[in-house]
Amino acid sequence: MRLRIHPLFLAFLLVSTLLGGVFSYLVAFLAVFLHELSHYAIARIAGARDMTVTLLPYGASLSLPHDVSYVGAILLAGPTSNLLAAACCLAFSWLVPEMYGYLHGFITANVHIALVNLLPAYPLDGGRLLCRIAKGRAARIFTEAMTFALGVGAVFLFFRFGLKNLTLLTFGVFMMMSFFAFSLPFRRVCKGDSPLYSLVSADKEGRLCAVRVKERGKTICILSPEEVADLVLKYHRETPILEAITLEGKIEKRARKKRKGARTRK
Repeated sequence: MRLRIHPLFLAFLLVSTLLGGVFSYLVAFLAVFLHELSHYAIARIAGARDMTVTLLPYGASLSLPHDVSYVGAILLAGPTSNLLAAACCLAFSWLVPEMYGYLHGFITANVHIALVNLLPAYPLDGGRLLCRIAKGRAARIFTEAMTFALGVGAVFLFFRFGLKNLTLLTFGVFMMMSFFAFSLPFRRVCKGDSPLYSLVSADKEGRLCAVRVKERGKTICILSPEEVADLVLKYHRETPILEAITLEGKIEKRARKKRKGARTRK
C-alpha cells in the first residue's frame, strides 16, 4: 500500500494547530484512517493490488482498480469498521468507566464518519453502493441531488448558525466540488492534432464522455460517446483525431454511394 499526503492536508493540520483543535482533528483522522484501512484490507482479500491511500484535508481516499471484485463488500467495510470500533470502545468504557472521558472523542468520530459515509451521495460509500445496486437513471439523479444538498447544507450550517468547525466547511466544499466534477454533464475538449486515444474519458460510472474537438480555437465537431467508441475501435490509437474524423467522413460517403448504386441496379 502506497501512502500519499495531499499538500492541503498539511495546511489544514497547521490551521487546526493554530486554532487549538489539533488533538480533536488527529483523533477524528485516526477514525478516518481506520475506515480506509478496512477498505484496503477487504480489497486485498478480493484480489486488488497496487492501491494508494491519499491523506486529504477532509479525510482520506483509497484508489481501487476498475476490475476489482466484491466492490459492495469493500465499500461497506469502512463504515462497518467504524461502528465496530465505536462499539468496542463503548464496551470497554462500560467495564472501565474512567476511560470514557478519553475515548469519547474517538467514539463520536467513528459514529459520525460511519453515518456520513452511509449517506446516498457521491463519492461517499453509500452513494457509490446505491449506484451499483440500482443502476437506473433515477438512482443516479437521487445521488446527485443528495451530493448537492449535503454540500449546500454543510456550508450553510457553517456560516448561518455559527458552527465554526473547519471540518464541516471542508466537507461542504468537497461535496460541492464533487457535484460539479461528477454530476454535471461533462464534455472533454481535445485538439485536432491530438492522438486518438486522448478521446477516451469516462465518467464516475465508467461510461465514455462526449468530446468537443477544436482546431485553432474553433470547434470542428462534437463527438458523442458512441462516435468516440467507433473511432477508437476502427483506427490506430496514435492516429490524429482530425485525420480519423476526415477518414470517417470519406468512408461514410463511399458507403452511401454503394447503397445508392445497389438500389439503382435493383
